[in-house]
Amino acid sequence: MDICLRENKEVQKSDMNIITDINLPILNKTIVSIGNFDGVHIGHRLLIKTLAELSEKKHLEGIVFTFAENPKNILTGGVVKYLTGTEDKLRFLTEYGAKNIYFADFEELCGLSPQEFAENILIKGFNADTVVCGFDFRFGKGRSGDAENLKALLGGHGVDCIIVPAVYSEGQPVGSTEIRRLIGEGDVEKAELLLGRPYGFTLPVLVGRQIGRGLGFPTINQRFPEYRVIPAYGVYAVLCEAEGEEYRGIANIGTRPTVSKEGDGPLCETHLFGFNGNLYNHTVRVKLKKRLRQEKKFSSLEELKSQINKDIVAADAYFAGQ
Repeated sequence: MDICLRENKEVQKSDMNIITDINLPILNKTIVSIGNFDGVHIGHRLLIKTLAELSEKKHLEGIVFTFAENPKNILTGGVVKYLTGTEDKLRFLTEYGAKNIYFADFEELCGLSPQEFAENILIKGFNADTVVCGFDFRFGKGRSGDAENLKALLGGHGVDCIIVPAVYSEGQPVGSTEIRRLIGEGDVEKAELLLGRPYGFTLPVLVGRQIGRGLGFPTINQRFPEYRVIPAYGVYAVLCEAEGEEYRGIANIGTRPTVSKEGDGPLCETHLFGFNGNLYNHTVRVKLKKRLRQEKKFSSLEELKSQINKDIVAADAYFAGQ
């Protein structure tokens, strides 16, 4: 895999095992699939599938052109949050068939006009034979260009452009905005249908105050970066990938009102069933399967302990029904 990874707030170069810059301009003709790919949902999967099929048919290298930072997050000053961190975006794009991934710096490109972007970046830089984009793709300064505009600009230079139509669920096009809404409301089961996999996040484990261990339920604590989507506060049945194994568990997402100090930000605090190891300073992936209840403040630690036992029973019942 060839990766050009621009440094960003979430994943630094030292976090990746393989990093090789794609040198521009590229001499050989390529197939380019372009988009933000936040969430890497089932609609994005169709773009990658189209890219892979064209690459094989034309015997040309296929490249996914995307961004390490969400353009909408930059344009809105942080209002639109990330669904997928860079590490997970790499993982899922690769799983769905991407062989070459180019992470561009959006701030270096956002001032280009649609014509400048098409001619200087896609045609001269990537030597594109064909460009694949989604029906809702926007580009150029002020997002002034759309998919049809790109097709016309490229066509004037003899470059094909394939516009991939929407993938629909319950009569509505699948998109990252709807998935953000569902996760913000705690409907992770519906979000899973649109993503094609459980919604989750890969974050480092922090050293906590070990309150859960004192209650008999050791937990791992993970803090959400400020630019990431935070699921609705509450307790979830989860699956956790830790040390090469997958564990069932329960996770409380929120401010832990029973035990937190004033000013503590939102955390994901997860109890892994049957796990007794130490995951401090490790990176763990947590996948949300079902929201069991809202977050609640309890009058005592004993009341909290009793509720945790009930939550474990509820999670076991959920997994038994799968």
